[in-house]
Amino acid sequence: MQSWGDFESVAPEFATAARRLLIGPDGVAIGFFATASQDGTPHMAPVCPIFAGANLYLSAASRTPKVRDLRANPRYSLHAFLGPNDEEFQLLGSSYEVISETERDAVHKAIRFGSFDVEHPIFRLSIHAAVWVYWEKAGQPDTRAVRKRWQSRTRAIDSGDERGEKTRS
Repeated sequence: MQSWGDFESVAPEFATAARRLLIGPDGVAIGFFATASQDGTPHMAPVCPIFAGANLYLSAASRTPKVRDLRANPRYSLHAFLGPNDEEFQLLGSSYEVISETERDAVHKAIRFGSFDVEHPIFRLSIHAAVWVYWEKAGQPDTRAVRKRWQSRTRAIDSGDERGEKTRS
């Protein structure tokens, strides 16, 4: 498990790609957030993740499936919108509900969008793994996908092409 700051330190190329694909020109981050309920029912919704200090957070209305799911099963997947040439980025990890008023206040100060309530639950997102896919020679006959994977427990970065072949970088 890694905080956002730890992730930036050990996988700076990944963190740069994540920020580039998550944060729009208006400075607001946006992506798709997937959770699963305690019985395994999947849910996905657009969200605005919050970068605050060395952490990544999510604030959501109290009565949403996201909050219910994260309280029952803290695992999540955050997927950025597709970038140029279908570039994609996904973070996987666990969430931790923030109780500390000091930490909650810091997150509220970092929010770059207007629709939130200070009473809404806030979750700190720990990063376990990341997947980054981009295309080499996009639009040409020899186009190929480059898939890079990072996992916190091994701190290894793998890449492979669309045939699933893997190499260490």
